[in-house]
Amino acid sequence: MDMDLQRKAQCIVDEAVACGEEHSIQFAAFRDGECIIDVCAGKKDFEHDDKIDNHSLFPVYSTSKTVPATALNRLIYQGKINVETPVHDYWKEFAVNGKENTLLLHFLNHTSGLPQRFPEQVSYEFVADWQSMLRTIENCKPDWEPGTQTRYQSLTYGWVTAETIQRITGMSFRDYVQKELFDKAGITDFIFGLSEEDEKRTVDFTLGPGCLKSKNSISTICDPLDDLMKAPAIRKAVLPGFNGFASARGLAEFYNAVLQEMYFDRAMLVDATTSRVPEQYNADTATMFAHGYQIYGPDVNDRGQVFGHFGYGGAGGIADRKKNIAAGFTSSYIGGHKCRLELFRLAGIEMFKGYNP
Repeated sequence: MDMDLQRKAQCIVDEAVACGEEHSIQFAAFRDGECIIDVCAGKKDFEHDDKIDNHSLFPVYSTSKTVPATALNRLIYQGKINVETPVHDYWKEFAVNGKENTLLLHFLNHTSGLPQRFPEQVSYEFVADWQSMLRTIENCKPDWEPGTQTRYQSLTYGWVTAETIQRITGMSFRDYVQKELFDKAGITDFIFGLSEEDEKRTVDFTLGPGCLKSKNSISTICDPLDDLMKAPAIRKAVLPGFNGFASARGLAEFYNAVLQEMYFDRAMLVDATTSRVPEQYNADTATMFAHGYQIYGPDVNDRGQVFGHFGYGGAGGIADRKKNIAAGFTSSYIGGHKCRLELFRLAGIEMFKGYNP
């Protein structure tokens, strides 16, 4: 632990809670495989005085996406699949209605053209039912030829990537991730499908000051997203596109494991953080995608030096593969977080000039 950085980070989170900008918050960072910061402040809910600790769990929404992404990159590294593999090679039921030419790459980099919401999503129980959602996705039509445009797959991403993992490995997504990712790194604070015991250390959350409920152009039970993640059926399900719960330390440990080559080597990491989307991005484009990772960098000419993912509400995990730094941030407020960028910079991570995630 770097005691000077630890002290400075603790002051930042304490002040954020004391002034009301945050209600509860965690931040953790690793450098060269060693934990240098692990701080928290605030209370577990909005009615009692029970304080959170470093292992309290927060909803991290789309920060969850890099778990199936990392699992798929591990399978690619092991030679069990390729980004150019047609989906119909392992999931024939999917390859209909204009989806025949979809590749694994199109899932990973958000160019599949799949809908983000579906009219069938009329109850939380339907969304939580894996087979029902698979049939819905199999029967749908893409909005464009796969691979020709990019659109962020806010929810659909989790079903198609996790189902790919299950079909390639013959294991459930949760079992595969637990064995091949979390157990290898000793991660205990990243959960899909909350048990009753997990719920005891889960922090309540709400919209932050001035934040409005999420909306989508297609109205389904999935919106607003803050209500979605309070539904018992959703919390108990394994929906890796959006419903992970984690501590900041759990997020930082996960990205540290990637940097420490526990899942694949550095050459694979560079490849997995190189954009292959069809559009020509401008230098000031905030988010670009590679193999399931959002990619950033202090120099816009080296996008991918910093990689990871942020989620609805502000939670996020990122890493700098040149500086060998990994970090995680969680909060019980959904919305903007004035101290977040300050904490990442304190740990040594720069997104790129002028960017505030």
